[in-house]
Amino acid sequence: MNGVSDQNRFARVLIEADDLDTLDPMQVQHTVEGNGLACIRGLHSRSEVQTTLRRIRERFDAGNDRKHDPADSEAVRGNLQKLQIGANSGVNSMRTLGRFMRAIYNPIFADDVLGMRNDFIRLARLRNRLYGLADDFAVAGTQEGFWTCSRLLQYPAGGGFMVPHRDVYSQLATTSADLGYYQLLMLMTEQGRDYDEGGGYVDHDGYRFRYEPFTHAGDVVVYDGRSIHGVADIDPMSELELQRFTGRVAALVSLFRYLAPDTNAYGAMSTDGASRFT
Repeated sequence: MNGVSDQNRFARVLIEADDLDTLDPMQVQHTVEGNGLACIRGLHSRSEVQTTLRRIRERFDAGNDRKHDPADSEAVRGNLQKLQIGANSGVNSMRTLGRFMRAIYNPIFADDVLGMRNDFIRLARLRNRLYGLADDFAVAGTQEGFWTCSRLLQYPAGGGFMVPHRDVYSQLATTSADLGYYQLLMLMTEQGRDYDEGGGYVDHDGYRFRYEPFTHAGDVVVYDGRSIHGVADIDPMSELELQRFTGRVAALVSLFRYLAPDTNAYGAMSTDGASRFT
């Protein structure tokens, strides 16, 4: 297996579909199971995603960065921009997740400040099909205790990264409801165009597969709760760039459990996730 070229590995995980109705969810699931991830091409227009990212970059203001206590679960149900730097994730020290990235939360039911609503909705509907849920389940609001946490993650040029890990908190919400777990991210940038070094990878069968030399803007990468994945340092020898929206950018639509404010629900979830998945 380790003698296979990365280009051939990518050919194994690439699924082309220009519409949700032409995509077989079971093919996606089996591809993830056998390879650690799948890549779906054609659901989002490469050129339109690049145009959207250009508009986001033109309007970006680093002055909008805010400090955010992750225990404040209500804050991310509105528009919120924050830098995430450090090793600890959440309130439980058993769970560490070294990363340097910026997150821009933009729920589908909030003001469409990113111009991403249609992409977020299409991505959430794909997620729902993988779970066997109705297309619009928890897309436009909270449904049966779930909501769609749509957001952008930016790994800035000059060293943005995330250490190899398995998802814990987002996995806990869906596995507890017997849905299994899938994470989807729509890539908005391309290696060689938006950054040169680093990018996303998945560890599978003892091999680190760096897939982003082969992906396009608009491609959707899917992995599950078993997949160990991360982001290698983005252009680490470049000058650190925080005032502009540079580097690697991806869009996510995780299905989150609604946590009532002014409770210890986040702390309890942190402890439960750390004990079950680490």
